[in-house]
Amino acid sequence: MKALIVALVLASSSTLGPAREAYQSGDLPRARAALEALLHPLQLPQRADEAEAHLLLAATYHAQEDLPRAEQEVVEGLALDSDAKLDPLLYPPDFIAFVERVNVLRQERITQRAAERRTPVLLLPSPTVPQEPSAADQALASVQPASKGWYLVPFGVGHLVHGRTTKGTVLAVTQGTTFAVSALSLGTALALRGSDGRYSANDAPTARKLNVSYLVGGYAFAALYAYGLLDGLLSTPQPLAQPGPRGH
Repeated sequence: MKALIVALVLASSSTLGPAREAYQSGDLPRARAALEALLHPLQLPQRADEAEAHLLLAATYHAQEDLPRAEQEVVEGLALDSDAKLDPLLYPPDFIAFVERVNVLRQERITQRAAERRTPVLLLPSPTVPQEPSAADQALASVQPASKGWYLVPFGVGHLVHGRTTKGTVLAVTQGTTFAVSALSLGTALALRGSDGRYSANDAPTARKLNVSYLVGGYAFAALYAYGLLDGLLSTPQPLAQPGPRGH
């Protein structure tokens, strides 16, 4: 146990020794550089060594007449060791008086720093602040899916309303063509009838062809309409695009 204590004392002495020797010899720039290197970042695991390093750096600043920094280092040193004893063989009387004055006038700051050193600082993630949706997002969210009743309208209207453009266009063209052929054939055939409602011998063959064209076109239109209606009613409606998440 005694050997361990001696080893710790020697290790501490070897760590702060060069800075202490530089201060005692009056080489203040070298002492300041050595102490700042030990404290920033901290290279001293023992609180007593860190407290001594702060006080020694305060004495260096004091000798260089940098009193604000000297006061800050005194506060840090006393926050680590409030009972620190200054060796009169190492420190001059004016610095010892300076430390006593800071200890009295800055007691509140010293107590606060001591509490901060005892309490570890936990870095908590910043809370996520929910953001109000924009007017565009609200408008998009308020849009309701189109009714399937649109599929009752012929010529691919239902498919076009539901965004199924390709199939809606095909149905519009095919249903429109068959409807036009059927209607035109019927209208022409009726125009060929005489006042007695009959066809003449010359118009009968043409009327017969027109009637066949009218029936074929009508059946084709009905088949295409039924296909479009069933395809629309049995299809799954496409979901509306939802607004993406916003950054914080």
